[in-house]
Amino acid sequence: MAQPGSPVVSIAEALRRDSVANTPGTAHAVNAAMEKRADLLRAVAAILAFVGCSGPSSDGAPSTPAQLAHASAVRVPASSLSQDSLNAAVAANNAFAVDLYSRLVSAAGATNVLTSPISASLALTMTYAGALGQTATEMATALHLGDAVQGSEIFDGQNALSQALASRGPSALMVAKQNAQQGGQPAPSASDYELQVVNSVWGEKTYSWAAPFLGILAGSYGTGVYLQDFINQWDAARQTINAWVSSETDAKINNLLPEGSLDNSTRMVLVNAIHLKFPWLNTFDSSATAASTFTRADGTTVSASFMNQTTTFPYVDDGQAQIVGLPLSGQVSVVIALPHPGLDLTSYEAGLSVTSAALSQPRASALVALSVPKVTFTSPTFSLMASLKTMGMVQAFDMMSANFHGICPNPPDGNLYVSDVLQKATVAMQETGVEAAAATAVIIDRATSGESSPPTPVPMIVERPYLIAIVDVSTGAVLFLGHIEDPTNSGSP
Repeated sequence: MAQPGSPVVSIAEALRRDSVANTPGTAHAVNAAMEKRADLLRAVAAILAFVGCSGPSSDGAPSTPAQLAHASAVRVPASSLSQDSLNAAVAANNAFAVDLYSRLVSAAGATNVLTSPISASLALTMTYAGALGQTATEMATALHLGDAVQGSEIFDGQNALSQALASRGPSALMVAKQNAQQGGQPAPSASDYELQVVNSVWGEKTYSWAAPFLGILAGSYGTGVYLQDFINQWDAARQTINAWVSSETDAKINNLLPEGSLDNSTRMVLVNAIHLKFPWLNTFDSSATAASTFTRADGTTVSASFMNQTTTFPYVDDGQAQIVGLPLSGQVSVVIALPHPGLDLTSYEAGLSVTSAALSQPRASALVALSVPKVTFTSPTFSLMASLKTMGMVQAFDMMSANFHGICPNPPDGNLYVSDVLQKATVAMQETGVEAAAATAVIIDRATSGESSPPTPVPMIVERPYLIAIVDVSTGAVLFLGHIEDPTNSGSP
């Protein structure tokens, strides 16, 4: 693992600390924080050098001594991005969310499922920035980009969305401070008002990555490529990436990349991490929390701690389920859909679409006597690869035909392809509020086949009578056996 004070860690930590230090809740403060981060990136970029895609030098040393490959461009501010691009990105992300979830939940069975589709879409659109040809077309299909957002608009939209989300925490904190001051209460803690969406890309240090790709990473995702020795120190790189994810999620997502998930074929890992922590607008009274029975899908029961509150909530009944919105500070809401008795959750989920009431906070309100169990759940690291393939993203996972020449036009030691897409997520819902986090890693390897010269084929010219057998491979049973004396003899009609 990279030690504190190393170039990679110090740059990443400087950016993170700078972001944390600038969290007052006004648009002016957010813009000021962005400008400060931009200045820091300019200073970093000034000491870096990168060239066209190439391999190591003749003595095996990296082609550049820099520890961060970063374009000279800085992140494009939200103020210069169109609302249309943001809307297009949200539409694509939500369609992707429903599609991905339907496939994950169908494979999960009767168990808890938790995924962060926004984390996946951000990590995958970073990867899409370097895809070309059929690989890009298939990724666009899986990501539900559509014709309107297949150009730079998706990158602008993801950038605008990420910055909008990043403003939620400072804005909510400012309101909370004002309310506390007016009520004579202690000042709230900034750590309780957070919605952080961050990206990082980690690349093999003997590569120098394509400038247009670096430009998109810098301008739309606020990151560069942190250089690692994946060839010789892949597990140390894995631990470095895991440490970054843990730091950015306040230790809620640990060991995103399990042991063995990277090897000496790994050349790049693209990572998104999201961390959310907000109090409820209407907190639950802990004295009203009581144990009650929860019935699982198979009819068995467990005892759970239920939070109870009777108040006016955003609420709707869509004819199949009761749907309640539990507003959090920061313009965020937890939406809970409870299917009517007699309708199982699986059947209800099968009918979900991007327009389903369960996927947005209800516009109407009602007085609701709500009783909802406390939840603390962390998923294992799970793969999105099978689901993404069924969604149309196939060639990206093919080591020979994947086309990521937009990341590196001429990979020096094998074609680049996506070997896996991993995610891990967690949520805790208690009387005071909600904390949730997730991280997604797109692992890019280089193809290992074709490294050595193919063997010389053994000639076999079937120009004489020959024996023929048809056998059952599984059992070894011979089903047909004979020989051919004259291949032009068609025998009896």
